[in-house]
This record gives sequence, C-alpha cells and structure tokens, in this order.
Amino acid sequence: MTSRLRVFQQMASVTTLALVLTGCGSEEVRIALVPVTGTVTLNGKPMADATIRFIPDASNAYSTPGVDATGPEGNYKIRFKSRSGLSPGKYKVMVTPALTSPTAKVPDAFKDDPYMAQLSVGGSPDQAKDKSAGEQSEFEAEVTSSGGVFDFDVKKTAAAKAGS
Repeated sequence: MTSRLRVFQQMASVTTLALVLTGCGSEEVRIALVPVTGTVTLNGKPMADATIRFIPDASNAYSTPGVDATGPEGNYKIRFKSRSGLSPGKYKVMVTPALTSPTAKVPDAFKDDPYMAQLSVGGSPDQAKDKSAGEQSEFEAEVTSSGGVFDFDVKKTAAAKAGS
C-alpha cells in the first residue's frame, strides 16, 4: 500500500508542477504583437542611425512602448523589449536624429545603445529635442490589428540647415 501511495504522491507532484509551469509567465509574454516597420527620412533622404520610439497612448489596451535605430537606408523594425512588434493602438512617435559624427569613436560596450553611444562621444541626446534645430520629430500613428508600415519624413527648415 505504501508503494501505491508513493506513486500517487509522485504523480500528484508532477501534475501540480506541470500546472504551475503552464500557468506561470508574465502577461507581456501573452500579449499579441503585430509587426511595425517603415522608413525614416530627412527631407526625403534616408535618415541613418536615428532612434525611433513608439510611445503608447494611455487608452491602449496594453502598454507596449517600442524602439529601434534606423539602418543605412532609414529602415526600422520596432521591438517591444525582446520581441518584434507592438500591440494595436494609438502611439506618439518620436524620431531622434543621430548626433554622433561618423568619425567619433564609440566604445564597443555602447555600440548597441544609441543613448549611451551619444553620451560617450560628448553629445547630449536631449539636443535632438531642441526646437531651434528646426526638425519635426514628433508624429502620430495608429497600429491596427494587422500591424503596418509607417514612413516618417522629418523636416528640417532652411534656417536650421544654414546653422548646421
């Protein structure tokens, strides 16, 4: 009888463990994300190495802020934490131009972190928010349940071009 009881206890333990493991996990892992991609340009030309952020509206069902850095052709693919995509909803989109010069030496430890890379070469990421720079860097986007391609053209005024 003790062997049957022991087998029963072991099976109960295995079943309980299986239930716990399948029921565990953070809610964000279960949030359905949809692909969000596009291109960022500056007066119609590809804007390389810019940081693009999607900031969720408070009315969205889920808060999934996303970020990426644009490639050489201005392309991006938004990621929420380590996952690709965002949850559907309204977003404020912020584009921060790269302020590092091509000749600046960024430490290897910061190559994948645009914010720290900028700080390491003596610039301030907040400079991109300076309205005197003449660049439009805020947009709005509504991500649908099928995702989408969002292209943004940052405008730089003639006065800002002269000061560059």
